[in-house]
Amino acid sequence: MINTPFLILVDGPMGSGKTTTTKLLNEKLPDAARVALPDIKRLIPSYRENEKTLTVIREVMKAMVDKYLELGVSVIVELITKADGIDSFRSIALKHSASFFAYRLSAPKEIRMKRVCERTKEMTDGEELPQTKIAELKGYFKPNDQFYSNNPADRSEIIDTQALNSNQIVETILNKLS
Repeated sequence: MINTPFLILVDGPMGSGKTTTTKLLNEKLPDAARVALPDIKRLIPSYRENEKTLTVIREVMKAMVDKYLELGVSVIVELITKADGIDSFRSIALKHSASFFAYRLSAPKEIRMKRVCERTKEMTDGEELPQTKIAELKGYFKPNDQFYSNNPADRSEIIDTQALNSNQIVETILNKLS
């Protein structure tokens, strides 16, 4: 492992494996902070998914990452971001002479949808999902369909989460740290 602080950014569309990957990374790198959009949005009173709220969350995340790196703490970030978002996190890492690693997780839409349905089912104590809930989840995938075209990956290393299990994905990332 490297001895200087680092910033690992993990992004990708809904169901690509970001949360699983960042939590496993955090287990393997217990001295690194994990900053995740889903966790930050829970701190926003009366959270509504709109551009203003998402901007606030992204700015809070950047401030947290900046402070962690200033204090010499490595960071693992889970976020759905655009190329300029990747660049802003890279700038924060450079400001603190931290190593920067960006990964884009990828999987076909059908697999991502299946994962999201399974995760939602687990959150509802294993009950079968009603068709209305499945339709709601499918609605979230409409904007995700354009994720890859709207968010160029030339600033990230792409990892196909269909081809690798969670531990293999984490090992791939950890190997880059050595």
